[in-house]
Amino acid sequence: MIRVVVFDFDGTLVDSNGVKQACDRAVVAHLPGGPDALAKARAKGGNRYTVYPDVARLLDPCGDIKSIEAQGRALAEAYSRCCARGILAAPERRGARDTLARLKRRGLRIWINSATPSRDLRELLRRRRLSAYLDGALGGPTRKAENLRRVLAAERVPAKDVMMVGDGLDDLAGAKAVGTWFVAISAEQRIPDLCGFTMPDLSKLVPLIDRLNPRRI
Repeated sequence: MIRVVVFDFDGTLVDSNGVKQACDRAVVAHLPGGPDALAKARAKGGNRYTVYPDVARLLDPCGDIKSIEAQGRALAEAYSRCCARGILAAPERRGARDTLARLKRRGLRIWINSATPSRDLRELLRRRRLSAYLDGALGGPTRKAENLRRVLAAERVPAKDVMMVGDGLDDLAGAKAVGTWFVAISAEQRIPDLCGFTMPDLSKLVPLIDRLNPRRI
């Protein structure tokens, strides 16, 4: 019985991956060596609050520590402002809001599990008027698998009662690590080796859950 559905945010509920990529490029485009520094910092992993300080250090390796830290914060803030504007205007993935409403009417618990830092994620959800559908939202820097474990603990359910819905390899890896169901959103083909259930958008998600559940809750 699926009782909890956990959604990734960018690329799953909202068509916003392109926005984030464009903001990434725009923030460093005016800096000599900025694109190369960003590529190196991104390769190490992390979120905006670790990546952009790395960019600042790479651009000025012998500079004053306070100046480097200030530039790192300024770049991260510029990226956040750019993303906020773009993501607020980005279209929802087809079927997103209707799916959330139908799941809520059925009594399922609904969570967000995103790589977006928690302090930015909650404001985006509020401003996009999605918070009313949700029972919780977890973001970075915590990894997707650990966030899923936190959902299981909060809801007091086993992994077999939880479905993770996402469009990225980190979503798939988190679901595999924890043992939840997984549905891949394939609109952008970000998961090359698809397994389990796959759909281009969210319009078919509720019928799938209805088929998997022995009865509606």
